[in-house]
Amino acid sequence: MKRKIWIGASLCLAMLALPACGRAKMPEDAGSQTDSESGVEFHDTKPDAEAADRDGEETKEVTEDGSEEGKTGMSVSILGDSISTYEGWIPEGNSVYFPHNGAVQDVSQTWWKIVMDELGLSLCANSSSSGSACYGDSTAEDVKVGCSDYRISQLAGSDGEEPDLIIVYMGTNDLVESIEIGDNDGTRPVEEGMVERFSDAYSLILDKLERRYPAAQICCCTLLPAGNWGTESQPFVTFVNGLGLTAEEYSVQIEKIAQSRGIPVIDLYHCGISLDNMAQMTSDGVHLTPDGMRCVADQVISSLSVLFR
Repeated sequence: MKRKIWIGASLCLAMLALPACGRAKMPEDAGSQTDSESGVEFHDTKPDAEAADRDGEETKEVTEDGSEEGKTGMSVSILGDSISTYEGWIPEGNSVYFPHNGAVQDVSQTWWKIVMDELGLSLCANSSSSGSACYGDSTAEDVKVGCSDYRISQLAGSDGEEPDLIIVYMGTNDLVESIEIGDNDGTRPVEEGMVERFSDAYSLILDKLERRYPAAQICCCTLLPAGNWGTESQPFVTFVNGLGLTAEEYSVQIEKIAQSRGIPVIDLYHCGISLDNMAQMTSDGVHLTPDGMRCVADQVISSLSVLFR
């Protein structure tokens, strides 16, 4: 049997801050405040009563043989696409990308597992599925639709427990599939059914997260720069979709939507991955290599450490 000993959690997170990986500065939206060290934008976030009760506490799980495994006592769930998958770590029926494709061959190399290991978080659930996007029929039981009740329900633990933290890292497939961004800044209600614009779908995702997991701290990630095959001298060029849009435009909309709701934004668009190092950081301009995963993880760790200090 394992028993939990609670001792000092938020301080543990704050002490684990790591520098961002080569981040450039993104123009700030009016009314937002950006932490220059972490790349996370802070707005007026809602208090988490359960987290406050645990402030200053860390768990250590003591096994039957007396060994201890340090934990912060905080659980995390991931809402993501192929970049956040790994076989055996996502719900049965969701589509897997790693390790059968790409360069990541061990779960310890994924960005989210690095974050968990280095911040002492436990995994509540990883609701990631390869090829999934934010848009689609929100009423369908379809793993490809991020705004569906089906995908949102996967963020609960196996016994129905709710996560303390939810990281939303979706939108790359909306970019790739040339889904119109739209102009919803996160304040306009979205009706259930077929949701065809990215900003409506992303807003609906946050609506559902806030209703289904009211005590959870939500963090939204901007997209990484996406590349298309280039030339021998320049292996990758900026990916431009059928609407003439890049990852930057979708990232700006994510920031607007999150800002309107007081949700922190982890700025992955400027985490240090660029056209100049994309051949090292990705295998195809989108899917990360171990080096790319490490770069993303450093940005997330730095941002979360500031958020919970």
